[in-house]
Amino acid sequence: MVQGDCGQQIDMLIANSHSKAGIKEAWASNLDPNKKHLILWEPPVIDLNRHRHKILQNYGHVWSPSPDWARKECTKIFKWPQLLLKEQHENYDKWKTRENKAVMVLANKSSATRGELYSLRRELSIKTAQISIMDLYGDNWNLNRRYSYRHYFGKLVRTPIWKISLNSWRYLGVLQKNYKGPSQDKIETCKNYRIIVVLENSRDYVSEKLFDAFASGAIIVYVGANLNKFEIPGDSAIQIEPNSNLIIGKLTELTNLDSKAQYKISRSQQQSILSISTKWHNTLVLKNLASDICLASAGH
Repeated sequence: MVQGDCGQQIDMLIANSHSKAGIKEAWASNLDPNKKHLILWEPPVIDLNRHRHKILQNYGHVWSPSPDWARKECTKIFKWPQLLLKEQHENYDKWKTRENKAVMVLANKSSATRGELYSLRRELSIKTAQISIMDLYGDNWNLNRRYSYRHYFGKLVRTPIWKISLNSWRYLGVLQKNYKGPSQDKIETCKNYRIIVVLENSRDYVSEKLFDAFASGAIIVYVGANLNKFEIPGDSAIQIEPNSNLIIGKLTELTNLDSKAQYKISRSQQQSILSISTKWHNTLVLKNLASDICLASAGH
């Protein structure tokens, strides 16, 4: 597996991130295209360059956790590696001790690329703070405006004009009044709340955020990919369009339910996700990915 300069004859290239040096050595080793593999781990809103055709054409096979990233005919889809979920045995009495509000555990990041949901994180946190309906945890919040604008500008100058989101700069550097600090263990943090807002980086893949949230046993309000498209039961989470007012409306509705009704929703979601969770377990997923890469390298 080559991430950078190898300096020797290679018989297979497996790149977790594109490496000019790795491709150069593959050419020097006269490597068969079938033995050159790129694994895409980040969506275009995070790493647009890696998704460019100019980059993808260097590889005989591209492996993607999302069909929406399949921009090359040879792209093969695999499931995002997830933790192994276990059935929740929390009883109703324990559930009642949780805070009757939502929580969001996400870092403060930015992207200038269309489709980003980072600006929605900032907007949602600001609006929910006004009605005390959600707490926020994560890294890099409530730093100075200079920090926020510097990081955003770095992303902006690397984004092609036709890919820029005109709203991606919204709420940069604005004070988050419901921010509670970093979380040492996001699953344990979320176990203190009855509702979790899972907001993906973009709507074209299912990351570890969703399964981590399920491990906490709370009600999941999900903003991201269409779960059915990824063979995850749609009733595993309450799926909401990326609109802060719609999300707040749903959070208000959920917090106004009595605790028994809330508990019933969380148990139903748990049973739904458990029906397919073993297929996403990281050990199985990575084992299958390695096996598929070997078969593809052999021309099968």
